[in-house]
Amino acid sequence: MKSLAEWNTSATAPVAPVSVLGRVVAILDGVKESGGPISITELAGRTGIPKSTVSRLVAEMVDRRYLQRDDGGVTLGLRLFELGARAILPRRLLAAAAPVIRALHDATGERIGLWVQQGTDMVSIAVVVGRLPMLPTCAGMRSPALTTASGKAYLAFCADQAVVRRVSAPLISSAAHAFLDELDQVREEVVAVDREISYPGILAVASPVLGADRNVVGALSIAAPSGSMDAGHLAPLIRSAGTAVTRRLAAA
Repeated sequence: MKSLAEWNTSATAPVAPVSVLGRVVAILDGVKESGGPISITELAGRTGIPKSTVSRLVAEMVDRRYLQRDDGGVTLGLRLFELGARAILPRRLLAAAAPVIRALHDATGERIGLWVQQGTDMVSIAVVVGRLPMLPTCAGMRSPALTTASGKAYLAFCADQAVVRRVSAPLISSAAHAFLDELDQVREEVVAVDREISYPGILAVASPVLGADRNVVGALSIAAPSGSMDAGHLAPLIRSAGTAVTRRLAAA
């Protein structure tokens, strides 16, 4: 039970960290704990750091993608996911996909990727190398959801239309309609194709992975040199692989 003195004492203002690192960590914690976009003024109040200092540090962190600007303020950025990709991998998805990825790679010899959606990008959480040494091979690689096969496979089954609108926002009206028509086709075929749009000389096909609740959680992709592989040949393989991972997730 609070004493009379405690009831009459106002809340203690947050003690502002002194070091630059301490301030950066305090800002990141403040953004994380906000649960959504937070303004510079709110961050200054949460952390006790002067508003001008918060504004300057946030601008630098946005430039380096540790934070990103959103409607109403700032949110955590993709760089944090990239740096911690191997430490915070979605383990259930990886565990369900691992044997399927190995079998798909054994069958094709091509580059296999497992992707999740972050902002307007797809971020790889697993990669098996094929005949494309020019692409990065580590987890955390980012590719635009708008053009990649993995992005279109994810977006076609994404129930949150705000995500689809955000990704397709750069398109002019006619291109936006064509993009939505393409997503309709992906839903019908359960396969998305990227013919050298994202990366010259590379053909990619992808299929969605659904969680136990039937909501899309990621996408599985095959990428190969476009001159030596046909999308029609790869489509049934990737469709079957995506279905297999979905079933394994449901059974987990």
